[in-house]
Amino acid sequence: MRIRRATAADCAPMWAVHTRAIRHGCASHYAPGDIAAWSGRMTPESYAEPLFTRTLLVAEVDDGRVAGFAQFEPGEGVIEGVYVDPDFMRQGVGRALVAAVEDEAVRLGIERISLDASLNAVPFYSALGYAIEGDLRHPLGGGHSIGCKLMSKRLRAEPA
Repeated sequence: MRIRRATAADCAPMWAVHTRAIRHGCASHYAPGDIAAWSGRMTPESYAEPLFTRTLLVAEVDDGRVAGFAQFEPGEGVIEGVYVDPDFMRQGVGRALVAAVEDEAVRLGIERISLDASLNAVPFYSALGYAIEGDLRHPLGGGHSIGCKLMSKRLRAEPA
């Protein structure tokens, strides 16, 4: 597996990973209507703009498939999403993506990184050193919203 910057050719695979990860990984913590609203918000075209305004990284396995992706907003120091295809869960894909985002943040001089964790992802981020700061709700449209946890982590600055 390798972590690399996403390209336009990755938009459809990222959408597929995003949709599958929500439908399969989040069903234990959210109602079916919320899952449908959440997974139905994106299209492959939704990833085109973030390619230029965010840091989008993909985890690519040896056969070229996208196993997961991360979206990072460096201006605010916010991880906007880490999604792993259910076929690749518990294989280190998510950890590798978060580590790559953290390395990028340190390289940019960012000392604190934050994220809104879905309830099913809280143990994952806690294991990586993120601390819960509070509760949030994300509106999904159509009267649906999901509960999340605001989490953050202090990063070590690179020596000057």
